[in-house]
Amino acid sequence: MAQFDDTAKRRIRFLTRRGLLELDILLGRFMATRFQHLSDDELAVFVEILDLPDQEFLALVNQHQKPERPEFEPLLEKIRQS
Repeated sequence: MAQFDDTAKRRIRFLTRRGLLELDILLGRFMATRFQHLSDDELAVFVEILDLPDQEFLALVNQHQKPERPEFEPLLEKIRQS
């Protein structure tokens, strides 16, 4: 299991800056309300989700596409609820 220190969390915050306004808005809300409460396991999944191309990420958040990895779904739901 990966451990995320403050430096790693700052890097993740930087990665949430996306090219799509819709994602910036969703992720901004998520980062403001839920990010600080994520476990290290959830942070590892979040980093994997952030590695996705913007269009695919947005399709997953908007439920226009199902995630290939089932472990993405709980975190995507948290992003949707933010």
